[in-house]
Amino acid sequence: MSRKELLMVGLLVLLGTGVGTVLPGRTASADSQQSDLRLEGRVQWIAGQTMILTTNTDLMGSYVPQAPWSVRVDLTRVPQDEYGTLAQGDFVAVTGLLSEDNRLVVGASIERLGS
Repeated sequence: MSRKELLMVGLLVLLGTGVGTVLPGRTASADSQQSDLRLEGRVQWIAGQTMILTTNTDLMGSYVPQAPWSVRVDLTRVPQDEYGTLAQGDFVAVTGLLSEDNRLVVGASIERLGS
């Protein structure tokens, strides 16, 4: 299984285990092709309007590989004041949507969390 396929399986497992949450004020429908989700992790790097988030699956069920996952986050819809001061290693929560091609998370907001 390639790294891309493993990442997709991991994201689908994250969504299926309740890590993905419905955003306030939005309703999830059965025919919706996109799902709102929330991922927590550390900033690996930020360049332009792209961030790589390293998530950790240690607290998830035993059927999920216990390893860090790198997730690409598109920041074009996130207000710049929410990510402009982030640095490598900062612990954050990203809320957004899985892209239609399932290759990245389209961010809606970023919240800096405590360590």
